[in-house]
Amino acid sequence: MRINKQEVIEKALTITTSAYTANDVIGGLITFDVSNSGGSGIIRWGRVVDDDAEDAELTLYLFDTSPTAILDAAAFAPTIADLKNMIGKILFEAADYEDINSNGIAIRGRGADAVDIDFKTDLGNIFGYLVCTSTPTYTAVTDLHLTIGVWMDG
Repeated sequence: MRINKQEVIEKALTITTSAYTANDVIGGLITFDVSNSGGSGIIRWGRVVDDDAEDAELTLYLFDTSPTAILDAAAFAPTIADLKNMIGKILFEAADYEDINSNGIAIRGRGADAVDIDFKTDLGNIFGYLVCTSTPTYTAVTDLHLTIGVWMDG
């Protein structure tokens, strides 16, 4: 039975200040703790806050088991085994960003635009890689903050 209590899980990423190449991972492997979910739920929305207002197009790839390690600023090259454990992705397009007070924010999946990625995990975590499709250069290693909104079973 779904109870659907909402959890908001924020991650402050540690990134490089050198230029990223298209298809690079930003921040390395991201772990979202969903242990309060009873092992399953629905990822409803995602948000990127960009303190540098690069407003780069980004894709968050999500997995129900820990994928092969890919370091920050390395090419996103998941294995076939990793792809079999991918549960979905959230695309933050350049047009999704709004610049407010010299910062960028993009939100995907709120309201009628819900992302709705079902998950089931025995590990208590969902794993992700944030990948750029352009060549952003961030000013500080703390410029990106990533948040997902999850309806948890439990």
